[in-house]
Amino acid sequence: MLKSTSLDKFAILLSGVCMLHCLVTPVLVTLLPIFSLTAFFEDLLFHQLMLWIVLPTSLVALFLGCRKHKKLSIAATGAVGMGILVVVAFFGHDWFGITAEKVVTTIGGLVLALSHYLNFRACQSITCSDTNCSSTHHH
Repeated sequence: MLKSTSLDKFAILLSGVCMLHCLVTPVLVTLLPIFSLTAFFEDLLFHQLMLWIVLPTSLVALFLGCRKHKKLSIAATGAVGMGILVVVAFFGHDWFGITAEKVVTTIGGLVLALSHYLNFRACQSITCSDTNCSSTHHH
């Protein structure tokens, strides 16, 4: 059975990978000018491929978590982060330029990571309310 907390941890890891990619790519492009055109296409492809992993993971984790804790503000925060990432992945280079695209992608990743952190914490704070339950524990 999928647990939203496991998916939240995975999604936070993916956000970290994305941010690391955003930080390392400009350095590589600067150091390897011969490959800069190739790096641009690989960068574009990387962001779009990451969406195929990030979006389903985030949607499932936030859905499962919100079903438990009922905090729709967490889902809304996640939706904002996912929306930013989708817009930047498809239009960022044209709309923002290379540097601003990295900044906006990082902001989207941080917003999404924050929503997963909040989702994780909200799920962990739920305690057993069953009268037959002899202890408080996390579900």
